[in-house]
Amino acid sequence: MTVRCLEHLELCPYCNSVALKVCEYSEPYPRVEAVCQCCGYKAYDMPMSVDKKTLYQILDKLSRKEVGGICLDDKCGSTDIIKLIQEGRYTEYRCLECGAEWNSYDMIEAMKRVKRIGEQVKNGETPPEILKASEGECPLCGWDIGHLHEGYMVEIMCPVCGYHNKFKEEFPEYDPSEYECPKYEKAEETG
Repeated sequence: MTVRCLEHLELCPYCNSVALKVCEYSEPYPRVEAVCQCCGYKAYDMPMSVDKKTLYQILDKLSRKEVGGICLDDKCGSTDIIKLIQEGRYTEYRCLECGAEWNSYDMIEAMKRVKRIGEQVKNGETPPEILKASEGECPLCGWDIGHLHEGYMVEIMCPVCGYHNKFKEEFPEYDPSEYECPKYEKAEETG
C-alpha cells in the first residue's frame, strides 16, 4: 500500500490547531485519512456495505442498462433510449433525455466484475479486501467515473451501479477550548 502524507500540518476543524496530518492511500482505492496530532479528531471514508441483496439489485439495474431499458446515468433514469448501432449482440445506445451513450459490451464487463465480487462476498471476504480500484474507477463495477474531492476526502459516487463511499468523523469527547497543545499553534480568531 502506497501512503503519501502532506509534509505540512493543516488546520483541525475540531480544536482549531494547525495539527491535522493528512495522508493519501492508493489502496484498496484512492482515499484520504486525516488525524489531528493534538486532539485526536479523525476523518476517513468507509466502503459501501455490499451484501447479496445489494449485489442482486445492482446486477438487475446493470442488465436493464445492457439492453437499453434505462439510461446509463442513475441521475437521469430515463427510459427514452434509442439504439444507435446493433451488430449481433453488440449494441450502442443513447439516452434522448441526457445524451449519455454506452454499449452492451461495456455493461457486460461491469456485470462480470460485480458477479466476481459477489462470489468473493459468498466466500466470506469483506468489502475492504475486495473493493479495489485505480484512480477514477468505480471499485464495484470498474466504470471510469472520476473521483470528487469533498474537502480532503475522496468521494466515490458511481452513476452506473450506484456504489458510494461514506465519510466518517470521530470527535474527541472533551471540549477543545479547554485543551491546549503547546506543540501546535492555534489558528487566529477572525473578527
